[in-house]
Amino acid sequence: MTTMKWLILAAATILAAAPAAGADRNVSSSESEERTRLELTVYNSDLALVRETRTVKLPDGESWLEFRGVPARIDPRSLIVDQSDGRPFRLIEQSYEFDLMSRAKILEKYVGRELTWIQEDGRRLTGKLLGTAEGPVYEVDGEIVFEVPGRLALSSLPENLRARPTMVWRLDADREGERAIDVSYLTGGLSWSADYVFQLDDQGDKADVQAWVTVQNRSGTTFDDAGLMLLAGDVNRVQQTHGRGSPKPELMAMATFDGNMAQESVGDYHLYTVPGHTSLRDQEIKQVSLFTSSGVPVQKRYRLESGNMGRFFGRGGERGTEKIAVMHEVKNTEDDHLGVPLPAGIVRIYGTSSSGARQLLGESQIDHTPRDETLHLQTGYAFDLVADRKRMEFRSMGERTHESVWEIELRNRSDHDVVIEVLEAMPGEWTVLETSHDFAKLEAFQARFDVSVPADGISVLRYRIRTSN
Repeated sequence: MTTMKWLILAAATILAAAPAAGADRNVSSSESEERTRLELTVYNSDLALVRETRTVKLPDGESWLEFRGVPARIDPRSLIVDQSDGRPFRLIEQSYEFDLMSRAKILEKYVGRELTWIQEDGRRLTGKLLGTAEGPVYEVDGEIVFEVPGRLALSSLPENLRARPTMVWRLDADREGERAIDVSYLTGGLSWSADYVFQLDDQGDKADVQAWVTVQNRSGTTFDDAGLMLLAGDVNRVQQTHGRGSPKPELMAMATFDGNMAQESVGDYHLYTVPGHTSLRDQEIKQVSLFTSSGVPVQKRYRLESGNMGRFFGRGGERGTEKIAVMHEVKNTEDDHLGVPLPAGIVRIYGTSSSGARQLLGESQIDHTPRDETLHLQTGYAFDLVADRKRMEFRSMGERTHESVWEIELRNRSDHDVVIEVLEAMPGEWTVLETSHDFAKLEAFQARFDVSVPADGISVLRYRIRTSN
């Protein structure tokens, strides 16, 4: 018999004919031996695909099944049920019950009903709950009171309150017996990101690299002994508004696995599979080693970049002191001991002082980076390098054409020679008429000057430019 699948498109339908929670229903729990398979595919942004297989016993004909242990942030519209063992049943309707049990919820259900307070001497005092809008209001012995001494006792739990979120299905089976049900669904509350640590050697031109992935679980449930996969890429999703918030995670765990993660292409994305199985507790952050590499070449550059095009037309920028950025460039190639898809994340670069103490040199955010591309990491601004910009001449040569002369004084107060890349944003049509240094036209609106500045010395970049807009 062919495999049967249902895609449930209705969102958390409330079934008028459904019995009260737990009444005359079969129950499948994630904490029992019924679950024989659990896989998580976690995406970069608050999304995971959960797939699990459970063995359930169904009676002949129609019945109710409580599928317990699902996350609080499940999207019930994404549910896929695959009857993997070929013994047919029909999924008629489903509801998602997330009215969770709490003191406030229980009291809300008791409005208009009698309650009991147990006194210290064992006597019992009875009254009626009138409302709970801004705190409980009671009627006791014909009087309205806001506080009643004693321990509050209720005769029973209200119906339709649950300790945990639960999917409830109405099924129709052709005969009694056990079924292996393969269930997949999307849930919010899980995400992952990458973190990279570059430890530079004493010369600062090579680094040992440690890459980690950080997985956060804020879904409202714990996933025990799960196969874990991480998908890197920007998956398009339709934005929706969710009414339930999520507390911040409080736990931190670290897991290290032998060998690097398996990596493969899935569609236009990259999928990383964590070796073995792991457990993700609710409200937990877990770190897993992605890969390590040694001797990765790192090239340090100094860069002065200006994006103010208005200065060429007399709109400000005549004079000013500017900071010079410290850049570290890394080629993501096999020859440079990398050559792997790098998921988006934060790169932290460390150096060492003369005493051997490790020091943070800076952080930089990277996007998803394919192999054979170059990382351009801005880690901070140079303390000993200073740039002063001055406009020396300016004249209009018509309504839209201007000519100006610029000087950029570059001062190097360190004890070693440097080369500073000066990236100048150029507007409209532009022509460099005179220059003290050669330049390269990087694109239509940008030029680069490479200026050598000796140790404890000064170099001046001077150029004349004509611009039209």
